[in-house]
Amino acid sequence: MSKQSTRAGGLLLAVALPAFAESETEPGIVELNEIMIQSATRVATPVSDVTRSVTVVTSEELEVQKAFDRSVGSVISQTVPGFSPSTQALTNFGQQLRGRNFLTLIDGVPQDTTLRNGQRSLQSIDIDAVEQIEVVRGGTAIYGFGADGGVINLITKRPEDGAFDVVARAGTSFSTEHVDDSFRTNGHLQASGRSGELDYLLSGTFVRRGNTFDADGNRRLTDPVGAQGGLDESDEYNVLAKLGHQIDSSQRVQGSFNVFSLKQDPDFGRRLSTDTGELFLPPFRPETPLRGNDQDKNPGNKTVNGNLIYSNDDILGSSLELQGYYQQINTIFTLFPGFPQTQIESEKFGSRLTVNTPVGANAGPIDVTWGVDYLNDDTRQFEVSGSEDARGQQDAIAGFAQLEIQLGEFGILTGGIRHEDVSIDVTGVEPSGEISGDETLFNASASLFLTDELTLFGGFSQSFSPGDILRVITDGAFATTDDVELEFVETDNYEAGIRASFDRWSAEAALFFSKSNNGTSFDDDLNIITQPEEIWGFEASVDVQPLKNVGLGGSVSIIKGRVDLDDDGDLDEDLPTTRIPPTKVTAYGTYSPSDKWDLRAQIFYSGTQSNDSTAFGGGNDIDDYFLVDLLSRHEVGPGELTLGVTNLFNNDYLPVINQAYNFQFSNVQGPGRRVSVAYAVRF
Repeated sequence: MSKQSTRAGGLLLAVALPAFAESETEPGIVELNEIMIQSATRVATPVSDVTRSVTVVTSEELEVQKAFDRSVGSVISQTVPGFSPSTQALTNFGQQLRGRNFLTLIDGVPQDTTLRNGQRSLQSIDIDAVEQIEVVRGGTAIYGFGADGGVINLITKRPEDGAFDVVARAGTSFSTEHVDDSFRTNGHLQASGRSGELDYLLSGTFVRRGNTFDADGNRRLTDPVGAQGGLDESDEYNVLAKLGHQIDSSQRVQGSFNVFSLKQDPDFGRRLSTDTGELFLPPFRPETPLRGNDQDKNPGNKTVNGNLIYSNDDILGSSLELQGYYQQINTIFTLFPGFPQTQIESEKFGSRLTVNTPVGANAGPIDVTWGVDYLNDDTRQFEVSGSEDARGQQDAIAGFAQLEIQLGEFGILTGGIRHEDVSIDVTGVEPSGEISGDETLFNASASLFLTDELTLFGGFSQSFSPGDILRVITDGAFATTDDVELEFVETDNYEAGIRASFDRWSAEAALFFSKSNNGTSFDDDLNIITQPEEIWGFEASVDVQPLKNVGLGGSVSIIKGRVDLDDDGDLDEDLPTTRIPPTKVTAYGTYSPSDKWDLRAQIFYSGTQSNDSTAFGGGNDIDDYFLVDLLSRHEVGPGELTLGVTNLFNNDYLPVINQAYNFQFSNVQGPGRRVSVAYAVRF
């Protein structure tokens, strides 16, 4: 195998090795396809040339994981080291990447409402519309505007090869403890093709969810973590449309449009008692959940993304990509005890210019990537009755330059600079006025090729974000907006690791450390607090192919964090569990009895944790839990039949976020055993 192919194997993408099989070099040894990633460098780059920790969840792995759980957050939790356990809910509150907030993109379009973080960015698209998930772990300035813990870029489906292709799939799942009310159905239809210089894709998905039940057959609350939102009793649809034109051999233009909607209309859960007028909170495992939905609006999430990209691979010796995008987000929260029901509306438009210029003869060993980003974000939060609470209008512009030097057989050296200038006009609350901030960010990283099989990598990067600025102001921490400028979150990130790749196995291990002078958490009264903090940890993963038709692998993530309460330079207590998850271990095994039949078993383990945090989500012990899933995929007739079982042993457990809340309304068990069946046809 070539050096480049062996290094690619070492990136440990948390997928079964047989999924990448293309050709056999000798019996029992499989040659791996080179995988490309754009999110780490903003230009298409072989993963073997990336000088930092990245994970690519391929289309093959997505097909496997969505048989277990269709939530993007759950898929990433199972497949990406350093990412927190699933919330089993609509929200990604409490899900962090290496202990920090991450920036979610869909084809490069930001999905976060960073001015007033609604924590719904991973519920912006259905998994059926996603071709690949690229995760850059650790803060990055490559995209900027909020990537404190890293970037999660959801790459949408591309047209299939061929003149005309259609994929149709229908599926259902149900709880084995309470079949009648637990049915969840989904249907997907996708058509794509190419005609001359044109290519197109149209994809639609519909999902209808019933209730979920815990391992004892008790109905779970439709909002299992308070006002953050749930998935039960919801209808979801997603429509993705793409049209591309290959102008000539070097120029291409592509437009895409995606709309996602998830709306919950619950019959069961918290409600106001009609007898006393007092709020009824069902106790832990209620034997008789009460009917009722006394909310002014049904909670949910809707996002609309429009995206236009022009690319030219040969313009004055450089390649160029110019992207323009528009987005709308509407997030409606669940009615929460003692508070009015609220929603967040956000409207964005922006552009990205990326130019890659080789330096030297014959596209020599030096590449310079440079460009400009612009983002306009208008976000407001208000009561659903109509009164406005807070509004922020942001203009942000950034210029960047990134240098990559190929050191022949020795390694790769990269370094860059980015300058961000942010201005936010705050209205509707006091204090109102303009908040501004700018920062110059640096990064440097390298890979050293010790042998064809071993690579050392490491580096430093910085990130910069507004840090939920509208919530900070609403909490009343400042008298004037002049004081708020200092509250932009600045983070320094460091990492060092090693990759190993041999014929039958590959492994990766990395140490990481990040430091911020004004990291954000919630105090015990749910007010945002900004304090100096440090986070460190260890990640490791391994993939083994002992036989041609057998694959084994797994990963471990250990994260710790401390905070300086009085800014005296000493770390006084732990960061809360909503920031720092317990130790996470995942593992899988695959077996292919024939070329038409694949089997997979996977486990997820979340460990125990105790911390001394006085912040919200801290101070209470976290119990461990262990889940096992099984999957069988078999060619039947003209299509493929998929059978899946989640939580095979029907274990009782409380998801980490529910334990961290430690409130009566959050004492909601995770889902018990569920069985899924799906049939897909391609023609």
